[in-house]
Amino acid sequence: NVGPQSAGAEPGPMAYGKGGQHVTTTDANLWLGRINKDYFCGGEVQADTAAVQSGIESLAATLGVSPDDAARGIVRVANNNMINALKLISINRGYDVREFTLLAFGGGGAMHAVALAQELGVKKVVVPSAASVFSAWGMLMCDLRRDFFLTKLVEMNADAHSSIAAALAEIERGALDTFAQEGIAADTITFQRFGKFRYQNQEHNTEVLLPAGAIDAGSIGDIIENFHETYEREYTYRLAAPVELVGLHVVATSEVGKLQLEAQAIGPADVTPAIKGHRPVDFALEGVHEAAVIDAAKLRPGMRCDGPAIVEDEGTTTVVHLNCSLEVDPYFNLQITLQSA
Repeated sequence: NVGPQSAGAEPGPMAYGKGGQHVTTTDANLWLGRINKDYFCGGEVQADTAAVQSGIESLAATLGVSPDDAARGIVRVANNNMINALKLISINRGYDVREFTLLAFGGGGAMHAVALAQELGVKKVVVPSAASVFSAWGMLMCDLRRDFFLTKLVEMNADAHSSIAAALAEIERGALDTFAQEGIAADTITFQRFGKFRYQNQEHNTEVLLPAGAIDAGSIGDIIENFHETYEREYTYRLAAPVELVGLHVVATSEVGKLQLEAQAIGPADVTPAIKGHRPVDFALEGVHEAAVIDAAKLRPGMRCDGPAIVEDEGTTTVVHLNCSLEVDPYFNLQITLQSA
């Protein structure tokens, strides 16, 4: 088990030199050469390599393995935990992850993303520009949104439409009033309606998107079929049983002005100007390999290289495994293609 408790920001990993007493995933990545000890936290923090060595060796002695194997084990267990979490919201809901792209953001996401993609069979990983502050960027790009919920039990028979339509109209009127109190005009607001459905007398429900526009008698059959399909995708079967509505969920959104990203011209593919050196990196399952170390600040659209490579940004380290290729797109995002997938 990695942990079993998070070190948190204070005192944080042992590498921070703030008194951390437990080895973390960050410490393991530092030990394995994935994180640059001389460019730790963008060069703003001097990595406490002595503390990391002491912690890794102590853990290794307890486990009866080598320090390298202990660090590899930490990374592999952390990856496995993340894989299970990804499966919970994808494969377990009936989606084929091989049809999707894995988006890796935050300070640590890009260190593990390719390994997760390899395990899941995902063909592409995208590390967005300024990945370490991607969540904050997302907040700036969000529309104003309010969610409204109403518990309402309705048997989905031929007469259900009138009750559902009346309840939705009431919710939407309340939403418009709420936005009006904030000075937001009604003509800027859009609605997305969901129903929470279940087979009669079940305990759990499944949320289904309702059709836009008026809910009439002709809508009920489509709604029920949509529920059957959604239920079967998530649980692999459907029942020949009555369906009932147990609640409504309305999302009211008002668009706000957003920054517009401008695509940059594609330049030469040669990544040499951005390479600042090479170092041995332990890729856990693939072993130790000499990897190109790339300065993210010097990357330009169109540049590409094959793994193994490490891309170092002030707040993010991207680990590009063997049998992968990396290319910078017009928006400075890193697009990593798994060649063996």
